[in-house]
Amino acid sequence: MKKLSCLLTVLLCSAFIWTVTVEAQEIRAGGGVGYGSKSENVNFNVSLYYSLPDLPIRVGADVGYSVPEKNAQSRFDQIEGNINGHLMAVDEEIFSLYGLTGLNIMHHRFKYDPDGAASFTESDTNLGINAGAGAELDMGFGRTYGEAKYIIGRDDVSQLILGLGVRVSI
Repeated sequence: MKKLSCLLTVLLCSAFIWTVTVEAQEIRAGGGVGYGSKSENVNFNVSLYYSLPDLPIRVGADVGYSVPEKNAQSRFDQIEGNINGHLMAVDEEIFSLYGLTGLNIMHHRFKYDPDGAASFTESDTNLGINAGAGAELDMGFGRTYGEAKYIIGRDDVSQLILGLGVRVSI
């Protein structure tokens, strides 16, 4: 997982450095909330997207963290990262529609700590792909967005994710 995190960080930094030299760049950063059909928990995410000049394509990444499921003896944490491409079907100043696809990396950890016994921790990282669609609406200070995507992977991580949030130009 550490190698994968380092690789993702290097790719994002390289992409950002590359965009600094490009004229007429449009970079949007933001955050939002979502809900996963399998995890049945609220998650929080941050995102960074770059619009390619003269093309109806946006590339970027987002990272999400699900609210932990806890009880007296156990805890389940989940974090996911996505490297996405958006194909802009409608890209107007007020309203945008896009299809999305990308690579999904999901890491989860389960910790069981029974009373009077040794604790047990299990973690797993899974790769998948995601496909979906989204829409944005200009609100003056930024663009609100709504997305629906389906993560395709192993049976225990495949799920529909719904998200809402705001992205602002930086």
